[in-house]
Amino acid sequence: MNRILALVVAFIIGYALNNINMPIPWMLGGIFAALLGKISGKYQVSWPRAWRNYGLVVVGYGIGRYVTPQVVSEALRQIPGIVGATLVAVLIAVAISVFMYKYNGVDLQSVIMGIMPGGFTQMTAMSDEDARVDQNIVAVLQSLRLITIIVMVPLLVKQLLHAQVQNTAISLTVADGVSFWYFLPFCYIMGIFMEKIKSATPYLMGPIILAAAGAVYFGQINTAPAALMALAQLSIGIYVGSGLDPVRLRSLRQLLPATFAGIFAMLFASIGVAYLLSDVYSFSLVTSFLAMAPGGLGEMCLVGMSLGENVAIILTYQMFRFLFLNLAVPFGIARYFGPAIPRE
Repeated sequence: MNRILALVVAFIIGYALNNINMPIPWMLGGIFAALLGKISGKYQVSWPRAWRNYGLVVVGYGIGRYVTPQVVSEALRQIPGIVGATLVAVLIAVAISVFMYKYNGVDLQSVIMGIMPGGFTQMTAMSDEDARVDQNIVAVLQSLRLITIIVMVPLLVKQLLHAQVQNTAISLTVADGVSFWYFLPFCYIMGIFMEKIKSATPYLMGPIILAAAGAVYFGQINTAPAALMALAQLSIGIYVGSGLDPVRLRSLRQLLPATFAGIFAMLFASIGVAYLLSDVYSFSLVTSFLAMAPGGLGEMCLVGMSLGENVAIILTYQMFRFLFLNLAVPFGIARYFGPAIPRE
């Protein structure tokens, strides 16, 4: 019953946000609905991970379909910008972690894993496998980082960057290509396969890869039905919002000022780098910011889709950082702190 209530509340909030032209309104509706239930105590939401995965399959398809041969060619031209933007994001996160370690007295490894952008799934999974790491710190900091950025980015691009549809934007609606329904079963199967090979966020990555391959091969594939995309975002949003535990948050309240200061430092540093990328590569400023913003790959691409921005460029930058964080960062942590000590 609580899940049905959460979904109804999420729809109402999402509908209201959609009417005021807020980016990713349905995902924000899901997040706010879950938090409202937790804070008010009227209902507690335990959203099944499988339901989130179904949503990720739809969203992954919606993101991957933007990849075309032209996009691949353009990405190769921008390798310096892609690598540079990723390294800046990682270095900022490390600097914030060292600050929190020195002035708040928290474990350095835990706080690095908690503040690292774009690595929610990987970092929380790693924290469960290493007895030296405080899982509470990692879960709370990653949840706060993800939710704050998902909520703040739409506000920043609308109010600070004055987001509007640009001439470089890719059309959001395609109806004369290969049908979405042909791809949907294979996208889910691809997600299962990626899970079997231990990929991070397999039900997002699998459909992205499959849809990208389809878009490159067929030229263009159709957009997912709008109602299904909205439902997918609601499901993902409720799952993300349900991951923030007010009890655990209160237990770490001394970290909140430094955590939020760090999150906003990452956001405003991202805006600075976005100005540089926009000038060098002639993107719109909003596209550059979403490509650089320290949120999740799926979430930033969804913001770009809702604003009519160049989703393929956002995907390229976010994908590289996603892969870097999930491959290079765990290796770097193991090298600096030593091999993980298994929990008993």
